[in-house]
Amino acid sequence: MNGRAKLIVPLLALVVASAALTSAARAESRGKQTAEAHYEKGMKAYTLGHFPEAIEEFEKAYDLRTEPIFLYNIAQSHRQNNNLQRATFFYRRYLEAEPNAKNRPEIEKRIREMEAQLSEEKEHAAAPTAMGTAFAPASVPAPIAPPPVVAPAPAVSVAAPQAEPRAPLSKENPGRGLRIAGLTTAGVGVVGVGLGVVFGLHANTLHDQAYNPRWDAAKFDSSKTYRTMEWVSFSVGGAAIVAGGLLYYFGWSAGAEAPVALAPMVAPRTGGAVLSGRF
Repeated sequence: MNGRAKLIVPLLALVVASAALTSAARAESRGKQTAEAHYEKGMKAYTLGHFPEAIEEFEKAYDLRTEPIFLYNIAQSHRQNNNLQRATFFYRRYLEAEPNAKNRPEIEKRIREMEAQLSEEKEHAAAPTAMGTAFAPASVPAPIAPPPVVAPAPAVSVAAPQAEPRAPLSKENPGRGLRIAGLTTAGVGVVGVGLGVVFGLHANTLHDQAYNPRWDAAKFDSSKTYRTMEWVSFSVGGAAIVAGGLLYYFGWSAGAEAPVALAPMVAPRTGGAVLSGRF
């Protein structure tokens, strides 16, 4: 009996400990599930813009499970609810609980901005009070007696002077727009000529490669295409340079009041630009 008693006592202790661990595990699981439920309710309220309700749900979740993410969510909800002081408080609690947070620089920057805004609001709130105290009258002055009544002098009609007609203001530097347009158009023309040079060099390279060492029809066709692009670029670029020069010349002319327009023209086998206007 003594041997059996010695064996039964450890077994009972093991059973009791196992039951306690099982109960604790179940309680922890229920607490986790409840915390997750409050967290989901808080996220829904936050998404719908019900920030006070979201704060309440996140606080309940933190009571059940002290996870730093709940502190961050509470801070976010307070910030969205325009309670910057409480938002700053919970952002700091989150950084204390999660010192290696990846978003730490962003949160610290946000804390500085909110503290600056709170300080500015305090200064604005104190400014009217200080101004009211500085300009408050020390005492109420005695009423001033009205001056004696004097008979009015006879009215004398005086004709108002007529304003001299002003000459219409002349435009300052009327040809400036045309000169700018001329320089711009000429610059486009220079770019077009430059492209023509590039296309021509590439066409020459493809033409040489088409015959060396064997005939290559694809490269020969490509060289013809680039040759066409070369002449189109030269035509359009040259026309743009000429048109730009004309526009710049007309800009210097004092009587250049009529609008001058330049439109590019590209056809299958030709290219250029059309200059229109009255001179």
